[in-house]
Amino acid sequence: MKKFIAFLLVGCIVFSVSCTGPFKLTKRVHKWQTSFENKWVDEVAFLGCVILPVYSLSTLGDAIIFNSIEFWTGDNPMDAEAVKLEEDGQTVKMALQEDGSIRISDGQKVLNLDRTENGVTAEDASGNVIYRAVKGEDNRVSVYDASGNLVKRSNN
Repeated sequence: MKKFIAFLLVGCIVFSVSCTGPFKLTKRVHKWQTSFENKWVDEVAFLGCVILPVYSLSTLGDAIIFNSIEFWTGDNPMDAEAVKLEEDGQTVKMALQEDGSIRISDGQKVLNLDRTENGVTAEDASGNVIYRAVKGEDNRVSVYDASGNLVKRSNN
């Protein structure tokens, strides 16, 4: 069993050499470690992550496990924000992006949802606005198409 596991780990590394991967786990550790408002607390967190081999283990986990999985399947298990919805043989993937937008894809079409000051815009892959939802002073939500025509208004 030990030989099989060793062979499997070596195989993952050898067969995915060309894919360095996004190192999402390591980036999350770094994002957490640098999230403190006080620079001294940030430094203590950094030292703790280095003394306890948090960075070493997260980098190793990314390099051997998570990046290899993403290389072979196209999905990284560290995409905790990603959600797959499947119904009647059709799959739609939703993922929270680093900038706070939500990306929705069915493999052919892509839709990005971005927050604005008073609502949400829905854009295609090229960045063209398809729909815009705006909350009015009366707390009713109005949805407009790309031309600015009212499509729907809530009943609140």
